[in-house]
Amino acid sequence: MALALSVMLAQAACVGTAPTAPAAQGSVRGPVRVTNNGQPFQMWEGALARKAADAACGGAVRVSIYDRFDRATGEWVYPEGCA
Repeated sequence: MALALSVMLAQAACVGTAPTAPAAQGSVRGPVRVTNNGQPFQMWEGALARKAADAACGGAVRVSIYDRFDRATGEWVYPEGCA
């Protein structure tokens, strides 16, 4: 069940990179997954990842208690998507 859910989330994920050209606000539906300009983040770089997610969402990512670091890919995942 958990594997199926993670595969489904990976397929539906929106992958963004650290501050490049941000998407229009509200245009990203579903989870937001960010990397450090295509390179993996480290677990302790949560603040930098949050800034990258905000930029990918045009200024506001929805944060929740379910935000997490994905060790396998080095991405920070924001399941609530953009605000």
